[in-house]
Amino acid sequence: MASVSAEVVEILPSAVYRLKLADGREVRGHLAAQQARGFVRLRLRDRVEVELSAADPARGRIVRVLSRQ
Repeated sequence: MASVSAEVVEILPSAVYRLKLADGREVRGHLAAQQARGFVRLRLRDRVEVELSAADPARGRIVRVLSRQ
């Protein structure tokens, strides 16, 4: 899995987020289990680190919050 930085641009139902990657692509992502257990709440424009799926590059898993806006 490739790890890239992204920005939260939209909050979708079922704890899914639309993320804009540094190269301009938009992907959907969900919180990794460790982040979800920690009750992490993301807001618009938060910077996060995402691991992209090898099977579907339009989906990813949020593994770390880099900065909060």
